[in-house]
Amino acid sequence: MNKNRVTGTVGALVTVTIVLVALWFLHRELAGITLAAILSHIRSVPTWSLFAASGFAICSYLTLTAYDAVGLRYLGRDIPYRQSALTSFMAFAVGHNVGVASLSGGSIRFRMYTLAGLTASEVARLIVFISSTFGIGASGLLGISLLLMPATQTAVLRLPAPVTQVAGYLLLSVPILYVALTMLRGSPVRIGNWSVAIPSTRVAVAQVGIAAIDIVFTAATLFVLLEPQLHIGFLSFLGIFMLALGVGVVSNVPGGIGVFEAVLVATLPHVDRPALLGTIIIYRLIYYVGPLVLALLLLVNHESRQHGRQLKAPAEQAADWLSGVAPQVMGALAFLAGAVLLLSGASPAVDSRLAAISQVLPLPILELSHLGGSIIGMALLILSRGLYRRLHGAYQFALVALLAGIVLSLMKGFDYEEALILSGIGVALWFSRDEFYRRESLVRQQFSLQWITAVVMTFLVAVWIGLLSYRHVEYSNQLWWEFAFDAQAPRTLRASLVAAVTAVAFVLWKLFRAEPAAAMAVATPDEMNAVRRVLANARYSSANLALLGDKRFLWSPDQQAFIMYQVSGNSWISMGDPVGPVAQHEELVWAFRELVDRHDGRTVFYQVAEEFLSVYVDLGLSLSKLGEDATASLRDFSLQGGHRAELRQALNRARKHGAVFEIVPQSDVGAMMGDLRRVSDSWLADKSGAEKGFSLGSFTENYISNFDCAVVRVNNEIVAFANLWPAPAGGELSIDLMRYVPAAPKGIMDYLFVELMLWGSANGYRSFSLGMAPLSGLEEHPLAPLWHKIGHLIFTHGENFYNFEGLRNYKDKFNPEWHPRYLACPGGWRDLPMALIDVSRLISGGMAGIVKK
Repeated sequence: MNKNRVTGTVGALVTVTIVLVALWFLHRELAGITLAAILSHIRSVPTWSLFAASGFAICSYLTLTAYDAVGLRYLGRDIPYRQSALTSFMAFAVGHNVGVASLSGGSIRFRMYTLAGLTASEVARLIVFISSTFGIGASGLLGISLLLMPATQTAVLRLPAPVTQVAGYLLLSVPILYVALTMLRGSPVRIGNWSVAIPSTRVAVAQVGIAAIDIVFTAATLFVLLEPQLHIGFLSFLGIFMLALGVGVVSNVPGGIGVFEAVLVATLPHVDRPALLGTIIIYRLIYYVGPLVLALLLLVNHESRQHGRQLKAPAEQAADWLSGVAPQVMGALAFLAGAVLLLSGASPAVDSRLAAISQVLPLPILELSHLGGSIIGMALLILSRGLYRRLHGAYQFALVALLAGIVLSLMKGFDYEEALILSGIGVALWFSRDEFYRRESLVRQQFSLQWITAVVMTFLVAVWIGLLSYRHVEYSNQLWWEFAFDAQAPRTLRASLVAAVTAVAFVLWKLFRAEPAAAMAVATPDEMNAVRRVLANARYSSANLALLGDKRFLWSPDQQAFIMYQVSGNSWISMGDPVGPVAQHEELVWAFRELVDRHDGRTVFYQVAEEFLSVYVDLGLSLSKLGEDATASLRDFSLQGGHRAELRQALNRARKHGAVFEIVPQSDVGAMMGDLRRVSDSWLADKSGAEKGFSLGSFTENYISNFDCAVVRVNNEIVAFANLWPAPAGGELSIDLMRYVPAAPKGIMDYLFVELMLWGSANGYRSFSLGMAPLSGLEEHPLAPLWHKIGHLIFTHGENFYNFEGLRNYKDKFNPEWHPRYLACPGGWRDLPMALIDVSRLISGGMAGIVKK
């Protein structure tokens, strides 16, 4: 195992350990309780309680939509409520049910809000705002609950009464002090060079109120179901509920399953145990499963309308957003379907239904159906990952598995409830079929630790339910070989075993088919010819870095698009976004991730633009801003006006010194290569520098001979040159190497830039790329990521190492538009620094080159 995975592995082990401890505690506390007693209570819950709980759950989710609405108002972004509410509901519905990071609500918010025009930084700030809103409101409510909690409940917490009182007052003071801060200080809070905007008092009060109302509605959903058994007031119950909810969140267990139940069992010792567990099951169905099913219905409605093409404009926009999250939702639903089948296989069938089945089906069919249901359940857990990754094979197998699950559910005990659930998920999957277009092998895909942890926990919960259901049956080896219609415990044993064997068999199959790392050479001459064909229709001038000859290429199936990359250390680094038709970019990005995963590497995308950030987030990568790219418009470019005075002066000054500008066509560059090398060597010697690579060009004849060159002559001698980077499809012009001799006239760089921009404007180019200003535009407020804080500090005060701020100011005089550029890599604590080191080694030609200029 690589060192960068140690932290993730430890976290996964801690999560599984917490689940095991919680299940052990529940198993000990629930001794003597049968599943029949729990089911009996579920059937006895009054209808009015179910309706009341459903109403509170609806109110809670409606309140949750206000989190995003207020957060967007704090950011100053005007997103229609209908769109933000849809985003909020989808994010919370999926986030509440699935703890796997790749399926989290943050990923859904990122995809939807970037499509709506928010930047990556704004989405990150919105997520922090939403999290802090919940924390502030929860703190106040928990403080009130502790202060009003009766002595019988504080005794359960094993805390002295004074400690509980002090904790209550401290927690209650958090929202009070927060609102007071907004009233007393309207200007941003500054800590050194960092600042964070203080929300208005109205927004702060809304935060506290929204969070409090949401939590009250959520707790009321469970309280109204449990109230006849409690014999305590709502405020006391609210404190216990929040304690259970908080421990579940901290445990990092999806939905807090097992942990949430264990805390409630421990803190409500006087509540009838079957009633408590039955009520919690109903609560989870209403508050967790219900919204996820509603998301399913929204998805089905969207897909059916999309195929019919009979939508009004607002609904069409919502449909586009929903189609973007279809793989995440369907992956979560397939996981849910697998869990339903595993849990069903571990629990007893209804006696009356089993008796009816025995009159129709022979015993061997019943036994095989029970085993088959568990196999299908485990298969759906495995396939859920492939659905998230848009694999066509996963879609096909999942659809067949759902159909088989429906049949087997009916044959093993006429479980029509789960058959209906599987049917709904199958219909949604079929309507979403266009979203699963990728042809990558199911076996070759990598499975994250979070996903593996979720599968293991689901299996453990299913085993525990089986143990709970048949704790009255004494174990013996003969149970494995006992076959009868009423022998349900043996069937559960065999079902658990066959589910585990299915998972192990898949793992072994995958291991034996693992692709070993192979030595891969850089591009061949034929491949470079193919690269030139693609570059003839490039959108961005930086695509010309493909001609450096120091990269490998991953091609689309039709050879019309590629990713250029290189390997450094354990990092597989793509230089920028894919090059070629936009329609093929997403598929190439996924293919690159899978190529890297097969070789157990670190996936890195360097200097990517905002346009495709949601795709990198879908891959499970984290984004770090590197700086900003400057692009000057060449439409009607001229030197007229006061703001161009400095550029006019540079042009006139160089001409007075005899400077003459000329564009040398590619066909004639070879004849002057010696003069160009003389200028380049002189420039390197003067700068005490060395040639770079990967993201920067280097002077080699094979590379320079690919381009037209701009040259400046003085007294008919070349004193400066730059190779031109065209991007025909994008109308963009840029340069790579720009070198000059020390004796060149002062301001020769300004002169060359001005002449190039005038020439580009006259020849129909729409824009001129001035390149990236590293570390420019990084956030400086306290809530900014650590990388932003360090980068901003270096940008402002690092002139002794490199004049980052001066470079930004130099480019600013051309009045460019600034566009952010990002690094996408895994989110582990070591991954970002290691990715930056590996990129630096590529650019500098090794560790020794990093310390040189």
